[in-house]
Amino acid sequence: MNQRLGSQIPLPLNLGDKATLDNFWVGHNTELVNAIRASVETGEPRLVYLYGPSSSGKSHLLFAAMKLAKEEVVNTSYVSLLDSNVGPEMLDVIDVAHLVCIDNLEAWAGNADRERALFSLFEQVKHANGQMLISACQGPELCGFSLADLISRLSSGLVYPISELSEQQQFEAIKMRANNRGLTISDDAVKYLLSRSSRDTGELFALLDEIDQASLIEQRKLTIPFLQSLIQR
Repeated sequence: MNQRLGSQIPLPLNLGDKATLDNFWVGHNTELVNAIRASVETGEPRLVYLYGPSSSGKSHLLFAAMKLAKEEVVNTSYVSLLDSNVGPEMLDVIDVAHLVCIDNLEAWAGNADRERALFSLFEQVKHANGQMLISACQGPELCGFSLADLISRLSSGLVYPISELSEQQQFEAIKMRANNRGLTISDDAVKYLLSRSSRDTGELFALLDEIDQASLIEQRKLTIPFLQSLIQR
């Protein structure tokens, strides 16, 4: 089978934002973003391993790397190990000579067959001079893997923790996301959202999705009374 997983498995992201490296609010993650860009554009580094809590932007960065790769005419493969439909045999169809994105790596920790399949994939990518971009919830040694060789390989590249956004950075990120959608939102309205909703960045962006849809349906401006009515629903 000569197929690319990137074209076979739907990306679990609302692509209304069309994830790019430019619309990822960098915060203190400049070195990480630069490493991803260099990996796609120059082929080095060969392995970038990024980790952080849920909703810290890990999947966004993988999708953004794939979008950049498309612009650079570089083939990509993507697989989320949280997908129950994905098994070790699916790794056999990955195009190992180009960019391979593995999301939610920790989901396969503790399963001997799956760990061996990941190790085999790593070796194939390495020998084919491909690149790997991997996301996980923790660093390689803390994900719960038993296969020492796999842990060693995962640790051999550039390993970056994702720094979560401060309150001010969340403010700026929401403004940027709203502008990307063509929405006009005042500073006071953004402050209202931050004061009345979860500070989880992923949940904030999901709420912005809902606000965007509601404003289109109801033809309303993003005033504080309108936002208040949405949050109270």
